[in-house]
Amino acid sequence: MKEKNHYHDSLETKNKDCSTHLLITAPTHFLDGVRDEIENKYKVTYAYGASYSQLEDVVSEIDAWIVDPGANYKIDLNILGLSKKLKILVSPSTGSDHVDLNYLNNESIIFDCLKGKEHIIKEIHASAEFSFALLIAMIRNLVPAAKYASDGFWREKEEELRGIELNAKTVGIIGYGRIGKKMARYCNAFGAKILIYDPYQEKDQDWITQVNTMDELLAVSDINTVHVHLDESTRNLIGHREFGLMKKSSYFLNTARGGVVDEEALIDALENNLIYSAAVDVISGEQEEGISSHPLIQYSKNTKKLLITPHIAGATVDSQYKAFKFALDKVDDFFNL
Repeated sequence: MKEKNHYHDSLETKNKDCSTHLLITAPTHFLDGVRDEIENKYKVTYAYGASYSQLEDVVSEIDAWIVDPGANYKIDLNILGLSKKLKILVSPSTGSDHVDLNYLNNESIIFDCLKGKEHIIKEIHASAEFSFALLIAMIRNLVPAAKYASDGFWREKEEELRGIELNAKTVGIIGYGRIGKKMARYCNAFGAKILIYDPYQEKDQDWITQVNTMDELLAVSDINTVHVHLDESTRNLIGHREFGLMKKSSYFLNTARGGVVDEEALIDALENNLIYSAAVDVISGEQEEGISSHPLIQYSKNTKKLLITPHIAGATVDSQYKAFKFALDKVDDFFNL
């Protein structure tokens, strides 16, 4: 597979004689062989990196759309309302909060994503591996340590950068689905004690302790990590009350969705030393403009207690290849190609 680079497709259309028009805003340039396969079947417009306004000129003509779940816009009523022929839209992701599902349902446009496709997503490891890496980066202060080293500081910053070992710590995992299960295995391999809370899943390993309430888990865990889907039952799942239950020495990790956490409460917990440190790969309003002014990003500029990464947990060549192939296969099946 080719190395990913800073490439944008900028509304490039191929195989213009084909009657079935496929729009692809997901990245494909680093996926060997995929383009040839697509261009043998479809009139295809590659538009990774295209702006919202550029897409408005294309959407009215398309029959199918493989979307970019990481775009800085939402696929909403305004742009979907321009579509005259759209029959199927597929997202190579487990989430769907970047798409107006109500509009698609009302217009009988088929939508699909990786959520629930266990036979595929069990082979995608990127998000779980990244979550574990972010956990380690948080408890060992890897990011500020690297910055200090590049600035010429060495052992004189040791007091500030001293972290903790994962071994013998209690890791509380909220949500024991695909990523939660892998996180449990990774942390167990490092000698941590594992607690899980999930009202819909049962533990599947003897070395796991399952608790009946989230409060039990929050109160005793040295590290609390969230791995749940975002819906109305999980929105603001972790707020002022929950942070108040955590140990003041505890660490908090969120790589699920920004909306799972009351972000004002997270800042308050860090400011008032209700928890020791936090790391997030997701924030609320990721498709909105002016993300640099987001409260968590602004807060992170002046503290080493909050580590933020730009929603890259799933961004590997391997995972995106598997996810894109799923999306393409769905479109192929729909058109019997």
